[in-house]
Amino acid sequence: MWAVQYRSSGGPKVLRLEKAPRPVLRPGQVLVRTLASGVSRVDVLYRRGRLPHGVSFPKRTGFDAVGQVVAGSSGPIKVGDWVAVVLGLEPLRGRGTTVELLAVEPSRCGRFPAGYVPSVEDCALVLGGLTALRAVRNGLRVRRGDRLLVVGAGGPVGMAAIQIARGCGASVDAIAGRTALERCRGLGAEHVRDYRSPEAEAMRGSRSYDGVVVAAGSPAAWFGAACRGATAALTDGGSWLPSVPAAMRAGVHSVPIAAGHDCDDLTWLARRIAAGELVPVVGRRYGAAEVGRAHAELGSGGTCGARIIDHRDAPAL
Repeated sequence: MWAVQYRSSGGPKVLRLEKAPRPVLRPGQVLVRTLASGVSRVDVLYRRGRLPHGVSFPKRTGFDAVGQVVAGSSGPIKVGDWVAVVLGLEPLRGRGTTVELLAVEPSRCGRFPAGYVPSVEDCALVLGGLTALRAVRNGLRVRRGDRLLVVGAGGPVGMAAIQIARGCGASVDAIAGRTALERCRGLGAEHVRDYRSPEAEAMRGSRSYDGVVVAAGSPAAWFGAACRGATAALTDGGSWLPSVPAAMRAGVHSVPIAAGHDCDDLTWLARRIAAGELVPVVGRRYGAAEVGRAHAELGSGGTCGARIIDHRDAPAL
């Protein structure tokens, strides 16, 4: 089978599409033939050696995927099922999802409804959607009638957060880059502002939101947009601790959000994707041989949706 691997930490050029042995299933695992995978900040931190990822090389890249189960059965997941997969942080294992075949535990899979065949684009909602769900539901505990602000709304987390919050009955405003403004409006955001605009600057101290999702940028810059006693959900865990003093000064509760890999939450997402209640937005699509370029371009600006790897045209190795 093929797999995108790296044999040393470093820049995007360390990533290679290589031949790899077919996985041997452990008890309780299922084998997934992948359709697509995503590119995330966690992938970059792994590759650079900033987060522990396995004890030896080669290591693989990719944190989430969509695919079909081709071997193994466990609980409700059977051969033939289509699943959304998130691996979660794995400091002792070097596996990744940008591979032809993935051996994975059902606890890290969400099953799509019978009869639904996911598209490559649906992968845009797996990791980003799971993170957004945790931010909106667990972090902010959104209720009908709440008013929310999503900062960094042009990325996969932000776009999913707009949709999930709207589904909860909240009204949503959004801060994004210029290229994503119209897309955010189309997903249901009411007032959408370019983060460089005077209007966005005025919103920073407006004290008018029941909750804030900060998916990009400096959290401290947006605490003043929240009502006193409100909550800000920070999806970049590394930004949480440095921003605690600013949150305290602003009278805001800041909470770090991690996607995790809960199978019930993944199944919740899969069902809503299948029902058309969540719409995937793909900013850029790459082939399996272009993963290095996908890593290099991540965070380069102009974000409007997720960056995904299409596995369908990968060479047979």
